[in-house]
Amino acid sequence: MSGVAGQFHGTERIGGLETERSRWVAIAVFSVLGVTLFRIVCLAFDSTDLFVDEAQYWLWSREMAFGAYSKPPLIGWVIRLTTWIMGGEGTFDVRLAAPILHAMTAGAMFYLGRMIYDARIGALAAIIYITLPGVSLSSLLISTDTPMLLFIVVSLILWRKLSAIRTEGGPLALMLATGLGFAVGLGFLSKYAMAFLFPFVPLAAYLDRNWRVRWSHALLAGAVATLVVAPNLWWNYAHDFATARHTVSIAHWNAAGLKFGSALGFFGAQAGVVGPFVFIAMLMAMRDIRTPTVRSLCALSIPLLLLMTAQALISRAFANWAVGAYAAGLLLATPWLAARPHWLRASLILNAVVAIILPLLTIFGTELRLPNGDLALKRYLGRSALVSTAIADARRLDAHVLVASDRSFLAEMFYQLRDDHHIVPRAWNEGVEPPSSHYALLYPLQPGETANALLLSRADSLPACMKDEPPQAEWAATAGFMERATVGLWKIPASCLDGANHGP
Repeated sequence: MSGVAGQFHGTERIGGLETERSRWVAIAVFSVLGVTLFRIVCLAFDSTDLFVDEAQYWLWSREMAFGAYSKPPLIGWVIRLTTWIMGGEGTFDVRLAAPILHAMTAGAMFYLGRMIYDARIGALAAIIYITLPGVSLSSLLISTDTPMLLFIVVSLILWRKLSAIRTEGGPLALMLATGLGFAVGLGFLSKYAMAFLFPFVPLAAYLDRNWRVRWSHALLAGAVATLVVAPNLWWNYAHDFATARHTVSIAHWNAAGLKFGSALGFFGAQAGVVGPFVFIAMLMAMRDIRTPTVRSLCALSIPLLLLMTAQALISRAFANWAVGAYAAGLLLATPWLAARPHWLRASLILNAVVAIILPLLTIFGTELRLPNGDLALKRYLGRSALVSTAIADARRLDAHVLVASDRSFLAEMFYQLRDDHHIVPRAWNEGVEPPSSHYALLYPLQPGETANALLLSRADSLPACMKDEPPQAEWAATAGFMERATVGLWKIPASCLDGANHGP
């Protein structure tokens, strides 16, 4: 009888664990889907313009090339998919993938958290991820960080699964290694910053056997990843390594020095990316570094964070440059927060408030001004109206070509003139090498196109060869990114066709 009773209680415990696991799965699914649905609905009513980078990514979606001037091409492929599914190219269609990809990443975070810890930690990691301030912001915009984060988490899952069967080998291991190679390759095609994370994987494997894989499997994954990125490498070679040169140039190593304020600003900005409680929890969790799990997760997050801080110290770094650290960093922070309910509650409430306010701002806050008088969303407003005015005036003046050198103008010009058969957008031929933008690289003004061409420019940014030219149309920019600036349209004189006069 005692054996039967023990078996009954054992079954009861297993049933209780299954119920608890199912409960946490349900909580995670409900939370992630609820937040994502809210974001998609708000996106449908979003009143902001496409940001300059978003409009440029949209252009890549039309080109469907293996490369682009400033970033790898996958973001363009993603936009092409959503615009094809939706049957349109409005701002909603262009941005739709952002909240969906973040929902997929949250699901992957749940899976990885459950693999390393349990269903409760996995569910909390998913909920924390989907409400991170950086995720809330990048769910409103389409950016290269978003698919990269998904492929980082998927890569870590496949690496961990491959490690779990390293002694077995067989077809499953080959499939996992191949999948890992595809995930790494697609992450690299999302953003080259993917490459910053994986040099630290061997360190994680050294510190924790649960990250160790066979050399043969690692080499297979590397070979597959190389094949995936090979077309992009060829595109770069064929275009004089335009993307690689741009990536190096934005690091500003030519202006290197010790900039402690920049480093402190970057490090502090990380609390804004993930929320102050999550960032503190991630750092505090390092105190338990004696355990292999914490050591390996530190290896996959902290060195990348320090590397980007060092970049900020010697030159500059944008706050999002360290986002790759937070796939593992979030799994450092989550158990620490879970063990401290007050911290967890405060973190979720604060981040949830941000997650609610940001989408609503894009609908109801477009006229909200800061104490200095600027619109709170000035970076995302005014571009469409300015270029629409320029196009209307260009039609009135019977122009066949609309030219600009400012990338903000060019991005919106190409977007608005996407199906126009009367006016062709072109980039001002600067006469410099390498070209300064994707537009200057692939769509420069040609000598035979200048007869009915007009230049769209700020009045204070005209090329040297046009300083004395009168404007054909001139107006003050409306509220937004260039508020109160004087802009206009100018005819392009023959003297500007001389390459020596193309500079500003």
